[in-house]
Parts: sequence; structure tokens; C-alpha cells
Amino acid sequence: MSATIQHAPQRSDENYVVTAIGVFLLASLVLGTATYKYLQHSEQQAQARSDRQAYKRYNDYLKSAQEDAPASAVQDPAPAQAAQAAAAQPTMAEKLLSRPSVTPGPGFNAPGVQQTGVAIIDAIDHAQATAKQ
Repeated sequence: MSATIQHAPQRSDENYVVTAIGVFLLASLVLGTATYKYLQHSEQQAQARSDRQAYKRYNDYLKSAQEDAPASAVQDPAPAQAAQAAAAQPTMAEKLLSRPSVTPGPGFNAPGVQQTGVAIIDAIDHAQATAKQ
């Protein structure tokens, strides 16, 4: 009876190289994914921090505007004259709609849209007036 002893086949250098390259690529993929997720998380945190600061500044502005409003109401001696002057001037919507290039859309009555439109129209008018001089 002859006993045959089977030896595990020896791994060649080529197998070691292929295995090392595979492990390197897998580790690179995991590291790249982790880095991407970390950067994405950091960007979200920075955006949230920026938003909080903007909301804080806006709330501070509103608070200071509310505090200033009663003081200016007491100091204003002629509110009737101001109301008459405001009635003589067209509203922002009328001013915008009087322009042929303005077409109201679904957000026309949204907060800030008309004020921004009037500011743009005033800037265009001012630029055209200074260009003619």
C-alpha cells in the first residue's frame, strides 16, 4: 500500500501580485467612499451652520426693526401727509404691470417679488438715464 501525500500547490508570485492588487483596490474603494461621505457630511454641516447664522441675522434685523418702529411712529408728526403721498404714488404691482416687459407669473404676489422687481426697474431706469447723459 502506498500512501500518497498531496501537497498544497505552491502559490506563484503572480498569484501574490494579483491578490495584493485586489486588496489595494478594495481598500482604495473603501477609503474613497469613506472620504466622500465625510466630505459630504462636512459640507452639510457647514451649510446648516451658514443657514443658522443667516436666520439669526434675519431675526435680529426683524427684532431691531420692530423696536425701531414704535419709536419712529412717535417721532412722525404728519402721518396724514405720508398717507396722502403714498396714495398719490402707484403701488408696486401697478408700477411693475405698467412696464410692457413685465408679465406676472404664479409667484408675482409672493413676499419680496414685487419689491425686487421695482428695485430692478429702478436700477434699469437709473442706468439708462446715466447712459444718456
